[in-house]
Amino acid sequence: MDKYINNNKEFYWGDWYFKDHVMAPDFNYKAHKKELSPYFQQHGFKVSMMFDDYYSRINGVHSDKYLSMDVYYFFVIPALNRHDFITPYLDKNIYSELFPDVRQPKTVVKNMHGHFYCNGEEVSLDQAIDIVSDTGGELMIKPTVETCNGDGVEQILDFGKDSLRALFARYNFNFIVQEKARQHADVQRVNPTSLNTMRLYTYRNLKGEVVFLYPYSMLRYGGKGAVKDNTSMGGGTCLIDRDGRVDDRVFRFKSMEVSSLKKETGTEGLIIPNYQKVIATLQRMHKRLPYFDFVGWDVTIDPDGEPLFIEFNLVPAIEGPQIMSGPMFGEYLDEVVERATRVECSRVQTNKKVFDRDSHFYLHMQ
Repeated sequence: MDKYINNNKEFYWGDWYFKDHVMAPDFNYKAHKKELSPYFQQHGFKVSMMFDDYYSRINGVHSDKYLSMDVYYFFVIPALNRHDFITPYLDKNIYSELFPDVRQPKTVVKNMHGHFYCNGEEVSLDQAIDIVSDTGGELMIKPTVETCNGDGVEQILDFGKDSLRALFARYNFNFIVQEKARQHADVQRVNPTSLNTMRLYTYRNLKGEVVFLYPYSMLRYGGKGAVKDNTSMGGGTCLIDRDGRVDDRVFRFKSMEVSSLKKETGTEGLIIPNYQKVIATLQRMHKRLPYFDFVGWDVTIDPDGEPLFIEFNLVPAIEGPQIMSGPMFGEYLDEVVERATRVECSRVQTNKKVFDRDSHFYLHMQ
């Protein structure tokens, strides 16, 4: 095939992103770079077998169905999720409005576009400072838009009004103050200092069913003494099976080595409490997001054993799941790739896409 849906600029961007964000520095990516995936070729996409070479060396799963970064970010995501709606939905300040019946860390004060709110009512800056100062205890502050990997999250240590005024000025617009999230003792024992969260994925298929994607669920924990649960802080990621059992294998980005949870943390035989309720809760939540068919969820378990929602991602990374489990989307990949063929990329390295007339809705009507 001489002409592909993804052009050469997109193809090379996907390779660059993979090498910069995922690949171990000592991996010889050139060995299979020029070999192309037969699976994606039949669908009109140009995808290097370099991805199979890398992922399979870690997880042992050989396949020509590994999604490349450009096909995923430039074609799959725009086919599944409305890009023009993503930004407002990612404001963490609206979570309590979207999911008022789902457990979340308790909010003390919100700042939305420079306006402060408490219990749904707008308050002044001075009132917001008084509320936080009077609440005290273990409170966290974090930005609510354009953030990932726990960027900007910190604990409030000084409740003096001048200190809080300076803190709010530093965060400027769009942030939230919440009580520190508590987690179940079983989840906490992996690492007592970090909020250890699960990342799970749900997908709305063309029948309109919201399905839980297996086997891509994972438990993430931080390194010794860390507060954040990401691997950049020395932590790791483990798979979770259908019954909530946490696998002993520990995976990390930028590394082809797989270690042991028991050896690293002393944890073994860990089963996530109430795991089936977690899955059911996320499926129910996804149904309230009609414009998005693929969602990555971050959730933990509170001390009472109930699911505690942290945040969702509408452009969730799939590099981790593919490292740990094999090609993303599993039995739904054919359907997803078919949907992706209907998306025209208008510019390289941008989220803006051009759809055929009513194509997104037509797919749902079939």
